[in-house]
Amino acid sequence: GPSTYKIPTFDSIPIEFRVSLLRDSPNKKAIYASKAVGEPPLFLAASVFFAIKDAIRAARAQHKDYDMKELFRLDSPATQEKIRNACVDKFTTLCVTGVPENCKAWSLRV
Repeated sequence: GPSTYKIPTFDSIPIEFRVSLLRDSPNKKAIYASKAVGEPPLFLAASVFFAIKDAIRAARAQHKDYDMKELFRLDSPATQEKIRNACVDKFTTLCVTGVPENCKAWSLRV
């Protein structure tokens, strides 16, 4: 499982390594041939992003001067600037980080 998985290192490779695969032996218990080693790094990494978003939500709730109970948008990657500006306080309100009117986006949001 993800809690007991050890990442192989350069010295984990044996000097002699022989492998043979079983023919016609499908795994009936696996979901779409999942091997459960590629999914944890992909999906567990998203937990860091959502932990940052929860921390921002908590920081916004501490400011009584601003009504910060509304939803906010945080795009990935969560850079230091995005995190700091999302917290919203008297300093971040002084910085306007909007898109200039004459700026044309180079990518399209799908």
